[in-house]
Amino acid sequence: MKFGKFIQGIASEWATPHYINYKALKKIIGSVEDEAAVAQDDPTNAHPGFTSLAAGMPPHMDASTNSTESNQSHTDLQAQKTAFFYRLERELEKVNTFYIQKEAEFKVRLRSLLDKKRILSNAPTKAARFSRSSLHQAFMQFQNDLAKLQKFVEVNATGFRKILKKWDKRAKSATKELYLSRQIEIQPCFNNDVLADLTDIAATNIVELEKQIEGMELDGQETDSSFIESRIVKGNSTLDEADIELSKYLFEKNHVQIIEFLQRQRPSALTAEDPQFFSRLFLRFCAESSFECLHVLLKTGQININSVDDVNDHSCLHETAIAGRLDILKLAIEYGAIVDISNVYGRKPLHYAAMYGHADCASHLLTLGTAIDALDHDGNSALVYAIIGGHTRCVEIFLENNAMIDPSSPTAPIPISLACKYGHTDIATLLLKKGAQLLQDTDGMDPLHMACREGHAEITQLLISHGANIESPDPFNNWTPVFFAASEGHFKCIQALLAVGCRIDIKDDSGWLPWTYTLYRGHIQVASLLAVTDTKVAPAATVSSKVSDTTTAINSIKPMAPNLDMNLDEIPLLSLPPPIIPFRIYGHNYLEQKMNLQIHFGSFHANTQKSPIRLFGLSQLSSLKLVITSKPDDGVPYSVILPLKDELEVFTFNINNDEDFSIQFDIYPTFGTKVIGRAVVLRSQLTQAVKRSWNGAGESEGMICPLFDNRLHVVGEIAFEFSIVKPFVHPRLRIGGKVDTYWKSTKVVSNPKSSTDTVHSFVTATSLAEEYIQLVVQTTRDGIAVVCPDWFLPVSTVNISLAQLTFEQAKSQWLALRVQSKQKQGTLAATLQDSPNLAYLSQSHKLSSADLAKAIYDSFYSLEQVLDLLPLSVGVQISLKYPTAHQYTKLNLSDLPDINTYTDIILQTVYNTSNLPRSIIFSSFNPSVCTAISWKQPNYGVFFGTHCGFSGVEEEAGEDKRCTSIKEAIKFAKASNSLGLICQATPFIQMPVLINTVKESGLILATFGEVNNQIEVSKIQESYGVDALITGRVFKYNI
Repeated sequence: MKFGKFIQGIASEWATPHYINYKALKKIIGSVEDEAAVAQDDPTNAHPGFTSLAAGMPPHMDASTNSTESNQSHTDLQAQKTAFFYRLERELEKVNTFYIQKEAEFKVRLRSLLDKKRILSNAPTKAARFSRSSLHQAFMQFQNDLAKLQKFVEVNATGFRKILKKWDKRAKSATKELYLSRQIEIQPCFNNDVLADLTDIAATNIVELEKQIEGMELDGQETDSSFIESRIVKGNSTLDEADIELSKYLFEKNHVQIIEFLQRQRPSALTAEDPQFFSRLFLRFCAESSFECLHVLLKTGQININSVDDVNDHSCLHETAIAGRLDILKLAIEYGAIVDISNVYGRKPLHYAAMYGHADCASHLLTLGTAIDALDHDGNSALVYAIIGGHTRCVEIFLENNAMIDPSSPTAPIPISLACKYGHTDIATLLLKKGAQLLQDTDGMDPLHMACREGHAEITQLLISHGANIESPDPFNNWTPVFFAASEGHFKCIQALLAVGCRIDIKDDSGWLPWTYTLYRGHIQVASLLAVTDTKVAPAATVSSKVSDTTTAINSIKPMAPNLDMNLDEIPLLSLPPPIIPFRIYGHNYLEQKMNLQIHFGSFHANTQKSPIRLFGLSQLSSLKLVITSKPDDGVPYSVILPLKDELEVFTFNINNDEDFSIQFDIYPTFGTKVIGRAVVLRSQLTQAVKRSWNGAGESEGMICPLFDNRLHVVGEIAFEFSIVKPFVHPRLRIGGKVDTYWKSTKVVSNPKSSTDTVHSFVTATSLAEEYIQLVVQTTRDGIAVVCPDWFLPVSTVNISLAQLTFEQAKSQWLALRVQSKQKQGTLAATLQDSPNLAYLSQSHKLSSADLAKAIYDSFYSLEQVLDLLPLSVGVQISLKYPTAHQYTKLNLSDLPDINTYTDIILQTVYNTSNLPRSIIFSSFNPSVCTAISWKQPNYGVFFGTHCGFSGVEEEAGEDKRCTSIKEAIKFAKASNSLGLICQATPFIQMPVLINTVKESGLILATFGEVNNQIEVSKIQESYGVDALITGRVFKYNI
């Protein structure tokens, strides 16, 4: 997720207007880049501050004119620099001011809690023990609120670092580190020591209170056993006994016993000893006990009806509004309860009635004149809480009482936008009927943007019917509603927009169409709705020319203090000679004696909103960090901030294959040192999971572990998926041995397919051959690798998978099927004997690669036979055919070897036949197989294959995202040391800009598909920079 979108989502949860305005700062930087682009496209008409040096001086311009424009260039650049840093400093002031205010509030609040705890520590009465429970809740709430401030600091710090990095990149300066050290890091808001101290103090007191409540011994504190002993020896006080007895009757809702108790005990005597005795009991049980019991207490006249608790300053009205006890709420008001009383968060009883959806309580409070539009300390009204919770009846009541439906300030929440964001169609309808305006929020998002982004089709239609602007762009990316729906693949929202004629031929600031995003992210159903027949996209420069153009444009930006006396005629053109010795990367890292364990927390196969990490009692994870360590220690532990930005991020551990180990998960406060929860996974647990898995945990296997605190109480759970790659052992498997290691490098080469001979380009050069025969390989039941493209072979009336047959059985059945086919065609069965085909291959040096591929697939061969028979000059692309979890279930496959065994069989065959060098590359459409092949050997390059969503069937929920999305495929290929991608050609033909997207990531791009058989289509792909085409089972490299 891009940081701009990430900070937008975080800011919407708390302190929205006080976060750094990242997008506005980015927009200023974009103006620098835009002018650089203008200078590159037309040097004579560009802004003088960005005139390309390589363009030279226009003929009509003399030296004096050039000097004048150079001065103007310097002035304009300084003006942009001033504008940027002025805005940056204002953002820093805004963030710092809010933090200082909140830090002071938290210090005061913590001091108050510590004082209350100190008082209770000397009061070992039953009443004090109940107060300890309340105080424990107060500390927990303090810790949760402090986490929000920690998140605020963390996100803003990241924002300042990222925006300064962007500025340096665009302006060709080096101000980031200096500005961070002298302006940013010295601010109070980025001094982590204060937050760390507050966090540790809160965590320590929570643990101590929990121990006191449970009767565990603390130094200097009285335990339950000593308390009981003191009661036996010294006797218990009347007040303690009264508290226990009356609490029991209130809990049991026995008003008769309460009346008898009050007749035995004089209420005035009890309050004389403890003035808050009855008030405390009433507040504690007002949400639980019966009307009769509580009424009896009130009749004593000993209750302060407006007393508040020690946790959040809740009065009895707050508690009854939360519980929905309208009867007690009315009763308390009759006895003088203040209806507009506020708690520590500035919330009134009406806020809580709305928050919990108690419409009857809200209605009664409004009849008594409570302020309907009162805001709490977070700036939210009761209407806002009712909308967020989806409480339609409460919203109706508020609207009937003329609640404000438009924001009271530019930074206040917009009710209609909240309804659209959370998908509450009924509430959105009510607000629109009441005349709510369709306003943009501080991030430039209007209600239609939000509905399309979240995929709420009914609300999208509703907004359109009420006049929402379907072409309204957001101010930062120039995205109209159709972009938000397209990027997330919301089919019905797209249909609603298209039904009213929304434009689909517009581009955003990146130059992409909505159609481009659907193709890029694998939303092919949606893409079919957004296809643009005339995209007016010029032939995209290959990645080589684009890098060259970018280099020229960037270099055309003069430094902030350029040498204005330089003679432009003396400056050489910005083209560099090829390096004499290009930097090469040989092979990739691989397993020698260790096994590879990979862990991730999301699922590649399911779209789920459930968080993989849960702490009981916390609705969201905020300002926590997760530390993952392998024991015994092997490398630096992983430390990631929660909630996870990317749940599919993979954490890798290389572990000795012959020793016991464990993986430890620790959760800390971001700025604290106290462990909140810990989970440990042992090797034996992973081993058992591997045994249960159909693929040997070669693909993701799920596991859930409990999180324990330091008292061994379960405080949460952590769910993750893991996969294991075991090392492959072979005498020829080593770098620098008899088997050559492929290499790749980045060097400057001339691109013969470029539209301009003078353009130089950066391309990834490799040791790949020009052509490879594609061999689709599976394994038989007896462990032999065979060349066969089909999952099943028909046997009698059923289909049997290749893994269920031995090699001889499979070969016999395959030949029998071919005989039947030829007999139907009237051809002699004798022509199907394998000896002529073997002889045919033995003369293969006389044949083309396409002829060789046809000969191979016209019979049934093992991989070993093919590698022995093919000349060494013929390259081989071994495509490993192994099902994903989704395919395994859908095709009902069985008896498959696990992924480690399967890949070992194929590698064993390859290395056994590799006495002499041959060009070989591996590929697979299964991500786990690619990972295994990559980790098991360093000698051969690996390509990841993806259908890009064009698999001939509709998108399915269980399909691996990496197999359907170009975006996820790129991400996976880069993370798994893959050399490149093999992709379905269709999206790249439809939207050539995607070719550059793959190439710019440093990957080689090969395409396949029936369209590659069309000569014109092949030429178009080559002109756009596709590295290789696969046609007729031949992989042909273009460079």
